Amino acid sequence: MDLVDLIKEKRFLGQEFLTWLWFYCERNSGLIDVKGIGGTEIWFEEQMVLDSGNESITCKGGSLSFAEARTAVREGKKISKARLRAALDGQEYRLTLNAETLEITGLRLPRTWELSEEEDTGLAGRFLDRVAMINEITDLINGLFAQYLGLRLTELWPERELKDFRRWLKD
Repeated sequence: MDLVDLIKEKRFLGQEFLTWLWFYCERNSGLIDVKGIGGTEIWFEEQMVLDSGNESITCKGGSLSFAEARTAVREGKKISKARLRAALDGQEYRLTLNAETLEITGLRLPRTWELSEEEDTGLAGRFLDRVAMINEITDLINGLFAQYLGLRLTELWPERELKDFRRWLKD
């Protein structure tokens, strides 16, 4: 099986992951504890794209409750992209996460230096700082996905998580 076929076959995992993350974040007011990273806050904001294979919709707007998106999920559409904001170690990141590949796009990193400090920091220092922040947000996404898979592959999934998710979806 080539890579493209494998991605297509496993695409549902990323879609289900983003849906679970949305549910989990709303249920816990954005607070989530990630093994190896600690407490963080995650919010879904501004934009979410959902599709059913042959049709897609985009829900846009600031601080949405995503009522339209929730209705689309009820109708069988899956999240294919979501705009996220994450607070990690006092720093705020913004990114778009693609469900099919878990690719991070549109990443906005926090500024860790002031313009007046720019000369003192140096180009190499700023570059290394940004690389470290990219590693942090990548580790966060990987940790969240591992947490999702840890639940998804246990008997708790249908008994607890799926039942809670269906209740949340109806509310």
